Amino acid sequence: MSKRELKKDHLLDAGLQVMATRGYNGTSIKDIVDAADVPKGSFYTYFKSKEDFAVEALEKVTEERIQHNRHLLGNRSIPPLERLNRFFIDNIGECDQGIKGGCFIGNMCQEMSDSSEVIRLKVRQMLRNNTQAIEDVLEEARLDGSLNSPIASAVLAEFLFNAWEGTLMRMKASKCREPMNAFLMLLPEILGKRA
Repeated sequence: MSKRELKKDHLLDAGLQVMATRGYNGTSIKDIVDAADVPKGSFYTYFKSKEDFAVEALEKVTEERIQHNRHLLGNRSIPPLERLNRFFIDNIGECDQGIKGGCFIGNMCQEMSDSSEVIRLKVRQMLRNNTQAIEDVLEEARLDGSLNSPIASAVLAEFLFNAWEGTLMRMKASKCREPMNAFLMLLPEILGKRA
């Protein structure tokens, strides 16, 4: 990474921490540069606006998640339904942190979908990518005979991912793990694999 890219990455990381906690509307450019400990002019060297910053922050979070998900869901030495189960279980650590601030992508979706078409489309694309990754694993499980559900993999993936996102929202609202425990308890039943 060049020195310029490192500075931009530092600004993104610091600003992301603030925006993930305070939300888009609760975060000013001053908050972002203060968190990064850089002059305000530095912000405009890398970003045209706060909206531009938010889109790049979403892209950064998405890239990190894609890499993480690829590791969890792409390991074909593990049976597909076990990989899917591990995907949700392994993400509990991030979700426990989310009890305080929530999922950055989900928060941006809830806060900005009505006011920023650019952010809405970026979040929509990212959510669709996650759903597609789950669908791919379900289809693999169907092919190896471990998933016998009459529900199409696309519909089942959509349901699971929506249930997961709802779980995260409920964890944030209730400040507890009960929604996560309920999700994980029902997951084997939904997948037709009794615990």
